[in-house]
This record gives sequence, C-alpha cells and structure tokens, in this order.
Amino acid sequence: MSPESEHGHGHHGTGIRWLDLIVGTSAIFISVVSLVVSIGHGKTMEKLVEQNAKLVAASATPYLTVSASQIDPATSKPLLRLIVRNGGVGPAVIDWFEVKYKGVAYGDGASLLRACCASALPKQGGLKGVTYSNVSQSILPSREVTELIAINVDAGPELYKAGDDARRELSLRACYCSVLDECWQTDFGTERPRPVKECKHPSGTHHPPLAGVARGGFRDIGPPMKQHFTECGSPAAGTGKRANQVISVDSR
Repeated sequence: MSPESEHGHGHHGTGIRWLDLIVGTSAIFISVVSLVVSIGHGKTMEKLVEQNAKLVAASATPYLTVSASQIDPATSKPLLRLIVRNGGVGPAVIDWFEVKYKGVAYGDGASLLRACCASALPKQGGLKGVTYSNVSQSILPSREVTELIAINVDAGPELYKAGDDARRELSLRACYCSVLDECWQTDFGTERPRPVKECKHPSGTHHPPLAGVARGGFRDIGPPMKQHFTECGSPAAGTGKRANQVISVDSR
C-alpha cells in the first residue's frame, strides 16, 4: 500500500496553516452567530405568542357598569330602573351580583323590594308595574343590558317614591368572568374592576321574609319564598336567558 493511499482520508485542510486557521475560526463564528440569531428568534416568537394571547383575551373582555334612570325614553313617563350594562367586547359570565341597602346585602330584587319598600306595598289587591330579574348566575352578552329592578307608574306614586329614595342608599358589588375564565370583581365605583383568580361568593347575603308561595303571585307576608324566586330567576325554556317576573300580590 502506498503512502498516499494511507493518508488519503486523514487530512482535509488546505495544507496552509494560516488559511486552515481562518476557515476554522470562521466556522466557529458562523455557528455562534446562528445560535444567537436562533435565541433571539425564539424570544421574538415568545413575545408574539404573548401579545397574541393578550389580543385574544382583550377581544373577549367584558366590562360591567350600573346606571339608574327615572324616565322611560320610549314614552317619557316615569320609569325607575336599575340597569346593569355590559360595555365590553365579550360576554360577561356574572357569577354573583350583590346589592346592599343600608349596609345589608340582598341577593335578589325581590328581597331588596321587601326590605326597602314594604311600607309602600299595597296591603290588599294586586301589585302591578314592578319587575325584577336575577342577575347572579347569568350571562350578559356584549353591549346588552338587563334590569335588576324596574318600577313604573302602574305601581303607584308611593312605591315609585319609596324606590327612588331607596336607590340613593344602595351599594353594589359583582364578580364576573370572561369566556376565557379571566375574572374581575367590582364595586362600580371610580376604580377599575380588580382582577381575581376566581369569583368566591360573598357571605352574609340577607333574604328577609317574602310572601308565601303562590304560583304567579305573592300572598301576604309569610315564610321565605324560595321556590317563587327560583322560578323568576331560572332560564326561560328554550332561550337560555333568565326571564323577568312581574310581581303580583294574590290577596286570597
């Protein structure tokens, strides 16, 4: 075997030492640059993914506000309403909505009505012109509104005035989430809603004695009427939305 065949695969350099050194150094430099570029590209992609996640979250963010009105814009007649509005761009999954009257928390419009306006409720006959809805455990679509309670002229001047006086002593709190399970708690004040990990139900919600159970109406004041309010606040059949219930007093 000749010497040339023995060393044919042993050395791939040019044979010029300084040129081989330049080639090797260049290869190392290019590898380092490639590594740096790859790391930078990875960080850029991470930022893009993070920004994309924020955009997706922002496109599904709800924003609840509360307002009150005293006039029906359609008829220009007196109409006292406590309105919950979703001004955000995504649906609001309202886990709980708390109304406090004189420092006592009430979980629904019926309880609030009995607490604030019992003296103005008629002792006999039907109570017309009052509606309420259960805001807790409901979904409010973007740009939509729901009425917590509404009192129109058919309820009579005494009840209308009692409700108008009571709204000045109300304080409200709510906890709601987006469809991406990002949650916020708010007291509807000047501060922005506070992000929370989850909506924990508040304790101490008070339900004063309501009327006895009577399908479609109230009897005279008796034990707490849990069944009646469940019917009022449950989703309407086939719609997935919570139905408002007109309060009517059954004088039988």
